[in-house]
Amino acid sequence: MKMMLADSLLDLHTTGGTIWMTPISLLLAINVGLLIYVIIARLQNKTISAKWVEAIKQVGLLAAVWGAFSTIIGFFQAFGALEEIKEMLPFQVIMGGMKVALITVLYGLLIYCLSLVAFIVLQLTAPKNQ
Repeated sequence: MKMMLADSLLDLHTTGGTIWMTPISLLLAINVGLLIYVIIARLQNKTISAKWVEAIKQVGLLAAVWGAFSTIIGFFQAFGALEEIKEMLPFQVIMGGMKVALITVLYGLLIYCLSLVAFIVLQLTAPKNQ
């Protein structure tokens, strides 16, 4: 089952376009790193600046914006290609292209939602002196 999940995630990454999906994946890795840093610092009772917790939310927002930007670019390219074609295309072909274009925004919004959950949990569990 795990291999199938990994294969499907890799397929989504490839289908969504490596050029557009890789930065979103890097933002996810940065967010996970920030989250681990904040959790470890809190477990060691270190005082951390609120900007580190805020950075988790902002990096997630950047992932969502990058996903939306790449979707708009994908739509722009698709509509340009459709404009060049002289014969009618089946509706399924057009919808398949739109489905592919929405992968990046879905991935970016998923990362943003996870970032917001992490941000809210970290805010609610913050020590009183921070």
